[in-house]
Amino acid sequence: MHRSPTSNLVPLDLEIEATLRRNRAKRRRKLLQDKIVASILKEETHFSDSTSSDSPSSRESMTYLPEVVSMANEH
Repeated sequence: MHRSPTSNLVPLDLEIEATLRRNRAKRRRKLLQDKIVASILKEETHFSDSTSSDSPSSRESMTYLPEVVSMANEH
């Protein structure tokens, strides 16, 4: 069996432990961000069920979501 000369090789990572720590930290941040967004969406659903969607407070809460997501991204 012959090997393909055009196969894509992954570059050698000399700092494999540092890369692992970085990847784990990214994954933890992403999971935390997903949990925050899910809890906000759950609160929004609960809030919108209990109030009218035309109320000013409802519109304010809908603009609040992107701010929280951007704050989660910063951390």
